[in-house]
Amino acid sequence: MKKIKNTTQKLICLSLVMIGCMSCNLLGLDLQQDYKYTHTPIDLTMNMTAYQFIESRKNIDMSLLYEAINRAGVRDSFETQNRTYITMNDIAFSSYLTAKRYAGVKFVPIVDLKKLLNQYIVIGKYTTLELTTFPLKVQTLDPALQLSLYLKSAAIDTQNKYYFYVTLWGKTTTTYVVTQNLQPTNGVIHVVETYLQ
Repeated sequence: MKKIKNTTQKLICLSLVMIGCMSCNLLGLDLQQDYKYTHTPIDLTMNMTAYQFIESRKNIDMSLLYEAINRAGVRDSFETQNRTYITMNDIAFSSYLTAKRYAGVKFVPIVDLKKLLNQYIVIGKYTTLELTTFPLKVQTLDPALQLSLYLKSAAIDTQNKYYFYVTLWGKTTTTYVVTQNLQPTNGVIHVVETYLQ
């Protein structure tokens, strides 16, 4: 009886090991062939324009921005080639509305909406690969406003981690980029969740 129990346990263990080894093949996973690490970066390219990306997120976290773009009639600006879009999510846009004492996007004068949106569109494409810790002065669609884009090392720099910031040129207020380097077909998107005052 004891011998049958031991044999049964060994067969079960052997079966589990075999299933474990075969499961990689069954689930479409390849076994590692050697000890070399093969880096596979995340693909941030999208098969849509910046406007289409914002439209796709209108029910998630960009409803106010989507409403503002359509109300101001500046959709073309978000479909123009070779642009960097500093995109405000709903948190950032709400802080703008609160700071300016507007009850909603529909109460903001169209002239002010256009000015705001133009201040967040940079001429040229800038990913974090083009940035350093030294602020890079960039021109927005608003001729009177430049931004600075730069990286800043983490307070506890144990992993060489850098954060991406946007600042009004010549000002001290900054905003942290929460999502960076999204690449629609017409430029680059960086998402912020605070409003630059």
